[in-house]
Amino acid sequence: MDNLWFQIPVAIVMGFMIWRMIPAAKHWLKNGPKGSSKEWLNVSMLIGAVVLFVAFLITTVRG
Repeated sequence: MDNLWFQIPVAIVMGFMIWRMIPAAKHWLKNGPKGSSKEWLNVSMLIGAVVLFVAFLITTVRG
């Protein structure tokens, strides 16, 4: 029960932060730089490599 009094203010602060970030995110999406298909391919390959590396680490630790 004591933990609830800590979670309520944290939830309020997180909600306030999200509420304050929405206008900035809309501005970034509207006026931000647009990536080419080659840039998106590079980013997706990097993310895929990170996912595979993390999966490798998980299987190594479990085995």
